[in-house]
Amino acid sequence: MNEIAIANAVMVVLSASLGVNIIFWCTVGIIRFVSEIGSRVATTGPSAVRLADVAVVIPAHNEAVALPKCIAALKEIIPARQIYVASDGSRDATVTIARAAGCRALDIQPNGGKAKAIDRAIRHYRLCDRYKAVLIQDADSEIDRHYFRHALPLFDDPGVAAVAGHVLSRWREHRWLSLDMIFAAYRTRLYRILQTAFQYGQSWKWTNVSYIAPGFASIYRTSALRLIDITAPGLVIEDFNMTFEVQRKRLGRVAYSPRARCSSEDPFSLNDYRKQVQRWYLGFWQTVRRHGVWPGRFWLSLGGLLAELIVISLFALALPFAAVLYLATGIETPAVSLGAMAVHLVSPLGLLALFFAVDYALTLVVAVIECRPSLLVYGMAFPFIRLLDAALFLRALFKSFSAKSDGRWISPERYPAVVRDGRET
Repeated sequence: MNEIAIANAVMVVLSASLGVNIIFWCTVGIIRFVSEIGSRVATTGPSAVRLADVAVVIPAHNEAVALPKCIAALKEIIPARQIYVASDGSRDATVTIARAAGCRALDIQPNGGKAKAIDRAIRHYRLCDRYKAVLIQDADSEIDRHYFRHALPLFDDPGVAAVAGHVLSRWREHRWLSLDMIFAAYRTRLYRILQTAFQYGQSWKWTNVSYIAPGFASIYRTSALRLIDITAPGLVIEDFNMTFEVQRKRLGRVAYSPRARCSSEDPFSLNDYRKQVQRWYLGFWQTVRRHGVWPGRFWLSLGGLLAELIVISLFALALPFAAVLYLATGIETPAVSLGAMAVHLVSPLGLLALFFAVDYALTLVVAVIECRPSLLVYGMAFPFIRLLDAALFLRALFKSFSAKSDGRWISPERYPAVVRDGRET
């Protein structure tokens, strides 16, 4: 078998392995969408959870720059008296801003961490006694004015314990390409793929295997919230753990609507991006280790995804090294040919080209869907960010065996809004 045939066989195998979970959950999502067409009938009876039944908890640590926009967006759809800011050891004007806006603000000193701040506010204000649901929202997020209209009806199903929000990367309008927008562009693609390919199918009532209700803006039914260990020790973040608690304790379903939207601010610098992603991955692996494996479809789904992510990460990181080694020494890469059922040596350059081509194809699809042609330019840097993600993902796996956290956090750098031509950017 010649080298081209072998490379083609390897490309087919790699393409299939890279896309097995995406293909499967996209198929489930399509089935869900088709099955639900025409099934949404307007109800005239009382809703299980009304707007007056919802409290909003905003954990914040030195968020004087981001908090005003967060609160302003919320106040357009919910009274300020239902907004509770848990200021976790803030040294800036976070508390003053919250109280001036008419919100309740708990000044927690010293800094104890995001999870503890959320739990402290819920207990201090007795939110589980006074409300039927609690929205936990990050201070750098801006909620869509239709969020509750699409999220609250999901609680009419008594089996729903939480509603995961649909995250949008905050896209600042700009005329020229900007280095500080690379990560927002990358997240635009990432969020579109993850939520369309995974969250929609995984949150269907017949699957119910969602592993994350993102902490940026998700709602919990208070009857379930009472039973969730928000402040589990040793974890760097809380949202993975809270979702695993729902699944492990069988508290109900994690529902999701792509119309319950909220925009979130992404890092502006490589250092902030690295620290944020490392924090997310470490928190994820810590949660996996804390809860362990239990029988059921949740772990059947999650286990398959983890195996695929590990393989993809190792493959992605090995390719550049194999290519450099090949160019320097001529040493080829072992590859399995399914047709001949044999191992052959091939040039890794073709596989590296495939990696870039597949990655850019994803960018092209999302650029069309999102109507953002600038993604086609930013997308040339995405493979390198994926390599960083792969390294951080594997590093977090090993670090999770030893790293412990008290949950304390440091907010990334925030860029204040600038008004140009009467428009805020």
